[in-house]
Amino acid sequence: MSLIRSRRSHRAFVPVVLAALTLAACSGGKGDGDANELPNPRPSVVGTASGTMDTLTWALPLGEPNTIDPPNTAYYSSGLVANNLCESLLRLNADYSTSDGLASLSTPTPTTLRLKLRTDVTFWDGTPMTSADVVWSLEHTRKSIVGPLYENVKSIKAVDKHTVDLHLAQPDRLLPKEFASFSGSVQQKKFSEQAGDKLGTPGTGVMCTGPYRFESWKPGAGITLTANPKYWDTRNAAKASTVNLKFLTDSSALGQALKTGGVDGAYEVPASLVPALKDVDAGTLTLGSPSQQYVGLSPMRADGPLNTPELRKAFYMTINRSDLAKGPFHGAAEPNYTAVNTSAWDNPSTGDAGRKQWRKAYDEFAKERKDWGSSAAIAEAKKLAKSAGYDNKPITLAVPAGDQTFSQMAVLIRQQAGMAGFKVKIRSLDPARYSAATTDPAARTDIDLYMNLSFNVAPDPLEAVTTFVPGTYFNFIGYDNPEVTSLIAKARTAPDAAAGAHDLIAAQAKYEENYGFQALVQLNEISFLKKDLGGMTTSFAYLNQPSLASIGPKK
Repeated sequence: MSLIRSRRSHRAFVPVVLAALTLAACSGGKGDGDANELPNPRPSVVGTASGTMDTLTWALPLGEPNTIDPPNTAYYSSGLVANNLCESLLRLNADYSTSDGLASLSTPTPTTLRLKLRTDVTFWDGTPMTSADVVWSLEHTRKSIVGPLYENVKSIKAVDKHTVDLHLAQPDRLLPKEFASFSGSVQQKKFSEQAGDKLGTPGTGVMCTGPYRFESWKPGAGITLTANPKYWDTRNAAKASTVNLKFLTDSSALGQALKTGGVDGAYEVPASLVPALKDVDAGTLTLGSPSQQYVGLSPMRADGPLNTPELRKAFYMTINRSDLAKGPFHGAAEPNYTAVNTSAWDNPSTGDAGRKQWRKAYDEFAKERKDWGSSAAIAEAKKLAKSAGYDNKPITLAVPAGDQTFSQMAVLIRQQAGMAGFKVKIRSLDPARYSAATTDPAARTDIDLYMNLSFNVAPDPLEAVTTFVPGTYFNFIGYDNPEVTSLIAKARTAPDAAAGAHDLIAAQAKYEENYGFQALVQLNEISFLKKDLGGMTTSFAYLNQPSLASIGPKK
């Protein structure tokens, strides 16, 4: 959700999620080099699968999952596997709209969410899904790393065998959207309770309702899924009888496997492979949209050389966001000019009225900031830094070690900031230290800026803006504006997206003046699919869908 913030991290809601995803940040870069022409448009789905196949072999470029227990899968590989096994209460579609899934949702009162369950759903072992399973699953989620999403929930009760009510302390506009993510996944109560702490581990797995069943997980080698013959949704049954998932974290090996057909496809393809894969005959490289991924900078401490809004503004004024999008990402990114990434609001779930408000507000910031990084802006930044008291002390910028993309971005930032007189020291941190910088205040006492790749799960700015609420995990500099806090709280209880947008945009006008976290570039989802196959979701929504089930021979 933006619960996360780091390469492979949600933004600001959930502390533990942030830490878990920070580790993921170090598992591979998005590439480097000169900008390239986009290999193709940005569709949400590529091709249409018309038949079935025996085996689909899929690469996991970000390595082996840490678990496949759904509410704890705030990690790319884990999420992909879990969401092909376990279904959510609602469905997230490729364009980020939602529809009924295992349940339909209604609101009998402003503080009651009612889930009406399908009556024809069974788990892989043939037992029916009931309200007892849903209540257990949601209570399990409340205890997981995404538990803070349920902070407004007073109780979760089974009304009857196929109805569940959530009683809220106050209206909550965000929580229903999370029912279409891994935060709303359903598992069998009996199996899960018997599994205990081993739930989601290689030797135990899970028991769910999805189009694929858990078959085996050989640590260090791969994971095998098999088609669920009892799947309730026959129109969306798995096209492949077996899915073999391979852990291919080496970009050279991944590129070779995609070129030669050693694997049928992959999500999260490193941007460094875009030049090599964009014109190959073996398959189709896609830069998919919408995507909830973005790279940004987090100020890490309230003191130090960037200890005022004026100094932070001067520093940001030196950064040419267009340059960052073009070079390191080979055209698979776009500049972003606010703290909130554009895809958080520029999607169907925001509604036309809400999107219109957000677009108007965003365009005002873009008008001001598109010139940043130019000679004129750098000259102005130099004057502002001097008048704001910059004392020539080095500004330490932390990046994950071994990530080529982040390294190149950091070098560009250092070069541009240097033109305004800022002294930037790049510090590459190993995975443990990179993670510790977000979880342990003592580990970041000498870090001024932290570069990270984040993503939102729910397509709603509410996930992103909690960074600006005091006491939240990524509010490293202690930003505390009572008006902003009040507006964000009001937006979460707003009756509709348009009303919520009005409040959040009013909050944005305030927190942007502090020049805290900034989302510098908005990323596309880079994926590859072997020729003669179709049906692949190419937007970032793939992570919260049974996305592998729809892939098969195309027409």
